[in-house]
Amino acid sequence: MYRLVTVCGAGVGSSMMLRLFAQQILDAEGIEAEVDASDIGSVDPSAYDALITTSDFADALRETETPIIRIDNMMDKAFLREQLLKTIASIK
Repeated sequence: MYRLVTVCGAGVGSSMMLRLFAQQILDAEGIEAEVDASDIGSVDPSAYDALITTSDFADALRETETPIIRIDNMMDKAFLREQLLKTIASIK
């Protein structure tokens, strides 16, 4: 099972929306994964297989070795799907 986390400033706005979208995509693809939502200040990137966030927060997390999926248009589910599947394939 994969562990992913969505990250935003407070952990309750865009990260919750991205968490929902990511979980829906993974479920539809039959990929067993747990998606959490977190704020930038308390996330531990090493506890996850991948992070999903906007470019602003990705820049703040650039020191991590954990793959980061950058999503700047939160409504672009096709792009999120593409990036999720690509990232998960690279983790295997």
